[in-house]
Amino acid sequence: MKMVIDEGYFIKYLKNELTEEETRKLVAWVKEKREHGDFLFSLKEAYTYLNYEKDRKEADTEREWHRFVKQEGLPTCPEAGHRVGWSHWLSYAAVALLCLLVGWQLNRLYIDRADTGVPTTLETEVGQQAKASLPDGSTVQLNACSHLSYSVEGWDKQRHVQLSGEAIFNVRHHSDDIPFWVHTRHCDVQVLGTCFNVSTYEGESEDVVTLKEGKVEIYAGENEGMPSVVLQPGESFVYDNRTHAYRVERRSLQQAYAWGEREIMFEGHTLEQKSGELFRHFGYHFYISPELHDVRYKATLREESLTEFLQLLKSITPQMRYEVDTVNKTVTLTALKTSAS
Repeated sequence: MKMVIDEGYFIKYLKNELTEEETRKLVAWVKEKREHGDFLFSLKEAYTYLNYEKDRKEADTEREWHRFVKQEGLPTCPEAGHRVGWSHWLSYAAVALLCLLVGWQLNRLYIDRADTGVPTTLETEVGQQAKASLPDGSTVQLNACSHLSYSVEGWDKQRHVQLSGEAIFNVRHHSDDIPFWVHTRHCDVQVLGTCFNVSTYEGESEDVVTLKEGKVEIYAGENEGMPSVVLQPGESFVYDNRTHAYRVERRSLQQAYAWGEREIMFEGHTLEQKSGELFRHFGYHFYISPELHDVRYKATLREESLTEFLQLLKSITPQMRYEVDTVNKTVTLTALKTSAS
């Protein structure tokens, strides 16, 4: 007999408001058919459409939703006061700071995930961020273009996550002092309970671990026997991806955590130094002429659109001109040629 699920459960799922009984029913519904799980994971598309206006307009998501409702026997005409349109689904998807981009955001669903032995994966794209609770109650906030994976199985005995990109971790102290490990391409970070930021993007010149609270121990390099590094609050572990050397220094915590507030801070930085961050924020590759490589800025980018940012940039850099290629998603910044006297 086909199970019919209350449509309101999906909204509660997005808002993390399911009761124990509702959670059991939703898990049973997901396990009933693969299509049910696929639908739950398809909320990622809803979030993506909100970030990409053109794609959202071209995608006939409302028709797909109604087709799914008819196929699965969901009520098509809810009672007055309970009607939920597709635009409301998209709104919930946009504001839910959950593990929305991959589906499983309920802590109770981790149990079902562990039974399958399938790693849990969180992934963000250009201009996206995601926040999720891990099985032990620790939280992670992923920056754009990031990938986090972990296995739920055995989490009560070992806590390991693999990160590519950037994330802020708030790690809950374990009663049995079981350490929390963050593995990146160049180092392993051991934690007992703390708040820290890890940045490990492909193509960047540096990998950086910045500690805000608590204490972390970092094991770096490929050679066994290399001494570990212990960070104190306010310190950053900086790994040079070209020379494979590393150092500990103090960096601005405000700068390191700005992305968590959807900000890009220029504190005497050049556009070249921020080009990777600008790409992850706007989705456009920045090509900067050598004449502008040494121009430094002190400003904070918040809610400005790409056009507003470029206009502001030009107003404070009169010698600069810009060209935007919306097809190839590029921004070219060049210096104006001065005429000879």
